[in-house]
Amino acid sequence: MSKKITKLLSMFLTMLLILTSLVGCGKKDTSEENATGNNDTSTNNTSTNSTTTNDTTTNDTATNEKEQITLTYWYTYGDGEEAQFKNVVLPMWEKEHPNIKIDPVRQDSSQYHQMIVTAFGTGQTPDVARIDIVNTASYANQGGLVALNNFDGFDTSKAEFLDGPLSTNLYKGSYYGLPLDTNCKAAVVNMNTLASIGLNQVPATLEEFITAAEKSTTPLISVSGVGDWDFYPYFWLFGGTLTDPEFKKASGYLDSQASINAINKLVELNQKKILTIKEVDGTADAWDGIKTGEYAMFFEGPWFFGSYEENLAQGIQAAQIPTYNGRSASVVGGENIVMFTTSKHQDAAYEFLKFMTSEEVQLAMLDVGQLPVLKSLVTNEKVTSNPVWSVYMKQLETASARIPSPNHDEISAVWSNAMTNIFINKADVKSELQSAAAQIDELLAQ
Repeated sequence: MSKKITKLLSMFLTMLLILTSLVGCGKKDTSEENATGNNDTSTNNTSTNSTTTNDTTTNDTATNEKEQITLTYWYTYGDGEEAQFKNVVLPMWEKEHPNIKIDPVRQDSSQYHQMIVTAFGTGQTPDVARIDIVNTASYANQGGLVALNNFDGFDTSKAEFLDGPLSTNLYKGSYYGLPLDTNCKAAVVNMNTLASIGLNQVPATLEEFITAAEKSTTPLISVSGVGDWDFYPYFWLFGGTLTDPEFKKASGYLDSQASINAINKLVELNQKKILTIKEVDGTADAWDGIKTGEYAMFFEGPWFFGSYEENLAQGIQAAQIPTYNGRSASVVGGENIVMFTTSKHQDAAYEFLKFMTSEEVQLAMLDVGQLPVLKSLVTNEKVTSNPVWSVYMKQLETASARIPSPNHDEISAVWSNAMTNIFINKADVKSELQSAAAQIDELLAQ
């Protein structure tokens, strides 16, 4: 028994020794892990610092060698405008954005609208395009344009634009483009004809002009027709309103008493032969009549003054539209720059939109006759030193947009039909405006 006990005791001691050894090894491993951890922390710090330095270098390299992308830009510039864009504006962009190439594509203006509509169906739209302001809402309604409201800084930057041109991009509460170039109507005045009715300078008010014009036996203000582009400025000038500020409703605005009074005033001036409407009265064309001295004034865009010196020699000059009841008014024309939903590089496209509406680019394109869209440039020396640009840029501060709607053509037709009924068919003004307002409401709701 003693041998057996001795043997068991020996085995027990052996196992205890093994366990003690294993525990010792465990403690040693733990100590090494902690030591390695400390060393790793030190190594990681060194590694982190090294990595940070390397990453900075890598990021700088990435900044300078970003992935090259291409944005396609469609437009219908004329020869001079395209040359200015390619030779002056585009190099500015390339210097600032060497990784973003602009592929400029000039399209046929006569087919341009239909080409864009067709491209919506095929998905072959460009990244960016210059489009007529009256088509912006239509393209947005078709789902083809990107709303810009959600881009960083848009709400702040939109305040930089003249209100009239900016509003042409508004559709159902969102902005689907930026104004790119603009124009409006201002007064074209024959100073010799004014002098014949006792006015030696352009009158500040229409009240003064009307009083003097009553001495004449022939009309002294000419309007080409009763369409929106020609007739809206007179309607607004005499106190009329088309819709609410967001272009959602015509009832209560177009058929308001103020609007009825405005049309009645125009009817009165037409009947008194102070104002003539070529389409209604069959009188001489405004361009011809102002040059011959038959008319004293008509409202037209800056393109009338192809040669200002020649016009000035004939006694014809540009002037702001005289106020009526302290109010001046005009109508906005021009083009917007938009981004298409098919663009795969929308952030880059938005940068291009902002670039094209920057002061530097706007002034560069002014050299080829494109009026800028920024409030800050109304008083720019380049503008104020020019006898035409200065007048039209100042007039733009009181210019309004035709109703932005995908149903623009239909709304224009409703307006023209109502005015035709009033001025040719002698229809009741209030009834016609109420009917027109109801029809436009339906078109705005679509």
